[in-house]
Amino acid sequence: MTRPDMTARALGPARLHSVAARAASAAPGAASADGRPPVLLVHGAYHGAWCWDGWVERLDAEGWAVHALDLRGHGGLAPDAAFRTDGAEEMTADVVAAIDAIGAPPLVVGHSMGGLLVVLAALKRPVAGLLLVCPSPPGNLPGAARVPLVDESALCPPLSAAQAGERYAPHLAPEALAAMATRLSAESPRLLNQRYDLRIPVDPAALPTDLPILVVEGGRDDPARHPPGQDEAIARFYGAGHLRLPEAPHNLMLGPGWQGWFTAIWNRVTDML
Repeated sequence: MTRPDMTARALGPARLHSVAARAASAAPGAASADGRPPVLLVHGAYHGAWCWDGWVERLDAEGWAVHALDLRGHGGLAPDAAFRTDGAEEMTADVVAAIDAIGAPPLVVGHSMGGLLVVLAALKRPVAGLLLVCPSPPGNLPGAARVPLVDESALCPPLSAAQAGERYAPHLAPEALAAMATRLSAESPRLLNQRYDLRIPVDPAALPTDLPILVVEGGRDDPARHPPGQDEAIARFYGAGHLRLPEAPHNLMLGPGWQGWFTAIWNRVTDML
């Protein structure tokens, strides 16, 4: 399988990547030929649109109109002077800008921190559905686990390969893990602390009652940030479906096993829509 050509366009401080062939053959916002909605992929902390490359290949091959977002300061976008104090509000604005640019309500996929941002965006714009992959919890989730705070006086540097392996990818071989770590970005300490200190509440009653939502749990996720039972509690909180993949790590879209996990997830997504 060959990664499809992508076009990139700036959305203020963020950047949206779209499959070039579909962008050339269809009006902005056009759904797939069989009426499926466009897909918007939103990464989590320290990551970028690059983490979705495998999913972009599969989705394009299966006929979905697919877009992947680089949030401001991520994925090769240099952080500006304000990035240290950018938080959930600013990052959510990037997701909203991407939804507006796509032009039709997309199925929005959020990973980790992105799984919280996309819910906030769905409170501001119509979406066709939400797929929350190993998501960060809303701050008002009963029993949600706090995480030790970081220093907000400077950017949080990219994680080392050892840190990334522990949190994200215990399934990767050392060479693959080192390569992944070189692509990680610095992160806004304000954004991290908003999540870690449970300062980002969500009113689930404000979401449309008929909005399809699926929460995916990785059985090998980092227990410090995703303790057992938390993802299932998130699904209950949103009134969502829940899919647990016992052998999947946090970064289940990368490395050995991702194809099978993708298939299991998208079989559920297809049934959900």
